[in-house]
Amino acid sequence: MPRFNRPIASIVLLALAAVLIGCPSQPVARKQDAMAQASSRAVSRGGGRIQGVNLNDPIRPAADDEAIVISAAKNEWASFSLQVSELPTELPPKQKTIAYYFRVQAPQLQSDNGSIAVENLSAAQILPMPVDVNRAGFVRHTGLAATSRPLPRALLPMPMDNGVVNLAAARDPADPTNPSSRGVGSSEPLLFWIDLHVPPETPPGEYAMTCELFRSDQPTPIASAPVKITIHDFVLPDERHLVMTSRLAWDDLKRLYPEQFETIRPHLLNRNKPAYAAPINTLDSLVKLAQRHRTEVVVPRLQPTAKWPAASPPETDWSDIDTVISPWLSGEAFADRIPLNHWPLPPVDFLDRYDRQSQLQYWTQAAAHFDQKDWLARAPVSLELAIPGRAGTAQALQMSADAAQILAAHPNVRVTVPLEDDQVHLASKDNANFINPKTTHRLLAASPGIVYGAPLQTWPGPVPPPKHWLRTDVPGLVPYVGAGGDERDVRVWSWLAFLRDAALIQWNSPLPRTTVPTEQADPNDLVWFYPGSWFGVAEPLATIQLKWLRRAQQDYEYLWLARQRGQVLNAMLMARLIAKPVRIQPGQTPDPTYALLTGTSDPAAWADAQRLLARIILLREAGAEKDDAAKANELGLQLLHWAEPQEQALLMPRTADWGVALGGNGNLLNLRLGVDVYNASDAKADQNQMHWGDSQAATAPAGWQVKPQPTNVPPLQPYHVDRFTMNAEFDLNKIDAKDRRTSEIAFVDGFAKRQSKIEFVLPVRPSDRQRPGLRIDGKLNDWDAADAIQSDAPMVRLLDRAALQKQQLAFAQQPSTVYTGWADDHFYIAFKLGGVQTGALTQTRNFVDYQFRRAWGEDLCEMLIQPIFADNSRGPVLHVVCKPAGHWIERKRDPRVSRESWQPFEGAAIRYTAAMTPAGDWSGEVAIPWKAITDKDRGLPKMLRFNFTQHTHATGESASWAGPIDFGRDDSFMGLLYIRETTDPGMAGP
Repeated sequence: MPRFNRPIASIVLLALAAVLIGCPSQPVARKQDAMAQASSRAVSRGGGRIQGVNLNDPIRPAADDEAIVISAAKNEWASFSLQVSELPTELPPKQKTIAYYFRVQAPQLQSDNGSIAVENLSAAQILPMPVDVNRAGFVRHTGLAATSRPLPRALLPMPMDNGVVNLAAARDPADPTNPSSRGVGSSEPLLFWIDLHVPPETPPGEYAMTCELFRSDQPTPIASAPVKITIHDFVLPDERHLVMTSRLAWDDLKRLYPEQFETIRPHLLNRNKPAYAAPINTLDSLVKLAQRHRTEVVVPRLQPTAKWPAASPPETDWSDIDTVISPWLSGEAFADRIPLNHWPLPPVDFLDRYDRQSQLQYWTQAAAHFDQKDWLARAPVSLELAIPGRAGTAQALQMSADAAQILAAHPNVRVTVPLEDDQVHLASKDNANFINPKTTHRLLAASPGIVYGAPLQTWPGPVPPPKHWLRTDVPGLVPYVGAGGDERDVRVWSWLAFLRDAALIQWNSPLPRTTVPTEQADPNDLVWFYPGSWFGVAEPLATIQLKWLRRAQQDYEYLWLARQRGQVLNAMLMARLIAKPVRIQPGQTPDPTYALLTGTSDPAAWADAQRLLARIILLREAGAEKDDAAKANELGLQLLHWAEPQEQALLMPRTADWGVALGGNGNLLNLRLGVDVYNASDAKADQNQMHWGDSQAATAPAGWQVKPQPTNVPPLQPYHVDRFTMNAEFDLNKIDAKDRRTSEIAFVDGFAKRQSKIEFVLPVRPSDRQRPGLRIDGKLNDWDAADAIQSDAPMVRLLDRAALQKQQLAFAQQPSTVYTGWADDHFYIAFKLGGVQTGALTQTRNFVDYQFRRAWGEDLCEMLIQPIFADNSRGPVLHVVCKPAGHWIERKRDPRVSRESWQPFEGAAIRYTAAMTPAGDWSGEVAIPWKAITDKDRGLPKMLRFNFTQHTHATGESASWAGPIDFGRDDSFMGLLYIRETTDPGMAGP
């Protein structure tokens, strides 16, 4: 174990478990011996079933009969989910009065007589809401197929009487917003969310409880599901050391609560005036619901009444706003009396239109008022960019100057800026207008995102560094999707916050961006609440996503406790291995594909990390100075075992540079394969090697010639992505169009001796002169198997985060067939693709819609073509898009002379014909003039760099001939077509 010379406890990697610690969406059974497993399974005696349900898959909840296993600290919220199913959809007339209900027993301590009172349990029905997951970002991030099925989102509170929930109050999941719909009798299973708040005084140990399903005409349960709970011997603090806040936009309130807010002027709201009772109740319910889930919301438009006399400071009246926010900032509004920790000083409307002196006068008065109320430590002035995004140089200069003036206006005021540390400008002898170094402790700067750049300048040592907050509107140099689609992608932000030493995460609006409940939402919207009016109830409904946020906040408290007990190295290492950040070096181009490397997509890794983190906290009793040595050694071995797969290097083949080899009589090709290697470890990887797969010589496709000797790879810095080149040759005399075997690259970490492997498909195929009589009619009658470069086989699915992190090569669901051929004037492509939507087209468009660089929104295929001549010179890259009802053609421009990478090409017309079958098979033929491909009168090229990609609209799946790639217009990684004459060597047959 030379890999971990550091303190053994410093290996706590990141892998939080949705299964553990009350992760609401992960009731996961632990596999034990057969006897224990049999005793822990759910029991059904007919007429109904109750089971634990796993919500790890955001599209398809999975129920099983294993015991539900969760764990929690004292004063923590733990959760699990239940599914009730197989209830009779129709009852005989005499049984119409039969009722169904389930009972959740009080958890009982197994080693003693202790228990957790049933009053600490609560239940809500999980209702589906329409979410449009037919989005490139969702498919790319999760690896799941697009679907129109509603996703489990809303939580309708269920009355619980001494642990009993009457199913008569449950709604039909097929009609969730109808208060009159009934779940009993529905053909859909009923899902329920169970919350358990563990009282701080609860004795630690192993607890057990049973969830039982009853029908009113039988005294014994008809089904049951066991639950096992581990209560850890430490207390989660009431104080929120990570503030997770969201801003309630006034326009959202007017849109979703028009009766309460449409005619209200924000500065006149007053808690003591009956006319404002309705909007105050709405705001109270939203603020309280968030606070109950250890999160916070802010209403930026709540403001004082300000008047601006001529040539005088503003006159500000705080009497109205004080009545509204005082109960929230004092904690009196909340059951646990924990006040809100973040409420930015409210600007008045149109403050930015006043001169700078008037603005500073207002901020001075606002700071003085909040300081008098003892709120100022929680109320910074929040400076924002006019357009959300990363600040440019000029914006950073101006914002630094503005922040400096505000910091000087009051001795205790704080300022939040959307600038990272290296963008903050400090005052100097040359320019005294920037931030005074003595005030930086009152500055809150933005933390780097999950994909971030190395700072251009280091923070000056003698100057106190600013506090930090984490932005979710600009999560890094490249987009990170999935913020609201999956529990782990919410929780990763709290681990990243700990890693960045950020005490605040600011989310976007907590209300839905949709206006009616039937409108499909974006899967990446993080919705905290739904309006109660959507469901016919008075109070707003919490969402599963709000439960995920609560879980994330509690994750941070675990990390904070580990740090408090001397385990800061462990906690930091775990945070790095769960978040897996990517650091971009100066001059290195930010690549959106790097976002697929970040985070930890394996649910088991999260589960084990949560368990290990709890054990790390328990190594040292509160107030003790040393850890238990024996426990530390045992835990260290477990951490090593957990760390091993998390630190595995990840490989991505990214570029394929083809050329004619010198001295090979024109039949030998060179390949320079560029492979990106991500060092997911916190330590530098040294003495590394990379080689073609161990069995490459035996299993490589025909024609490949690779050297078995490994290539030395320079040291890899932690969390960096570096590109290295592997060389190979291809003998055109040995080309075999039927050989579809994959290739493999292996990387060996020279320090840890870990090996990583990745498979890929990089085909080389002949393209022969077309026989006479070709008709471009879309019927494919003029083609045979000898012309096929892809013969009735699935292509390679485009990259997705889950498959990439598993280093797995995934293939499309449908087989594809692609043919090529050529003549003196044209290059021909024909194809047969499956899975295409049938029926009359209701709309079409003469352009391509792209999401995350991927063609999206309709069935289509893409062809990338670039000629290579015998002297290894190259022509332009041509991009051809074919749809069932049309086509699109464009060329790639030189980035040195044009900002736009691609422009429509009209220099030569192509011919395209398509045919469809009722079964969804789409065939097409394309004739492309050589002058559109070569752009010069140079004759035929020696070969073509080529790729073919299909996007299937029904499933959201995209797949390519050469791959895996991240998007269809990726001209860096392409296979090869050899333009072969019948007299060329290697030609089989006449």
